[in-house]
Amino acid sequence: MNILILKRRKLILVFGVFLLCLIWLGTHEKVLSVVTKNLKPIYSVKTETNQIAITFDISWGEENVLPILQILEEEDIRATFFLSSPWAEKKFDLVKDIVSHGHEIGSHGRRHVDLNTLSESALIEELDISRTILENLTGQKINLLRPPNGAYDNKVISIANRQGYRVIQWSVDSLDWKRPGPEAIINNIINGRKNNKGAFPGDILLFHASDSAPDTAKALPTIIKILKEKKYELVPAGVLLQNAKESWPPGSSL
Repeated sequence: MNILILKRRKLILVFGVFLLCLIWLGTHEKVLSVVTKNLKPIYSVKTETNQIAITFDISWGEENVLPILQILEEEDIRATFFLSSPWAEKKFDLVKDIVSHGHEIGSHGRRHVDLNTLSESALIEELDISRTILENLTGQKINLLRPPNGAYDNKVISIANRQGYRVIQWSVDSLDWKRPGPEAIINNIINGRKNNKGAFPGDILLFHASDSAPDTAKALPTIIKILKEKKYELVPAGVLLQNAKESWPPGSSL
């Protein structure tokens, strides 16, 4: 009888240890998921201000830059322009115009390729070369990155963060590159698309100043007017981050 009791106790002890191991592994997996499997760029922030970030991507063309700069100047608005470094080298006069108007510069990479397709060494080279070029051309410290096509994975986020970048996506997309017409661009920003809400404090707005988006300058004055009527303030992404309480989604980091 004593032998049976001891065996039973041993079985219970072994089973208990097994359960504890399962619980630990489950918790460990959750930690790993947060740390290594769920890294995210910043799509928006939580803020107690009325600020919304306004951003423009440029990778080719020159027709839309000056009209957009003129509108922003007339409205006394500063924005963030994410520039690809080859475009910046070729269009240095436009880069000088952007900087002279007081706008923030971020990196849109060196080549317009999905960064998550690059090896670690190629990605580091991509980020380092584009930063060096943009800093030399603009005189600004470049610490914001918008990956081309919005493509990212854990490798992109972790390496970019290690290189001193904050990776910036968007929460409200104008879809101006699809050339839907000014009214559609206005609606996409003000009212949102499908389940997406329109612009609200803490959001990051995505526009393009490339030649692929000829309707952007036509839509901007109305968008700015409506947002100002709502007492919202359009600011560069860096300013929005400065005044943020935390970033969204989970896995992103200020």
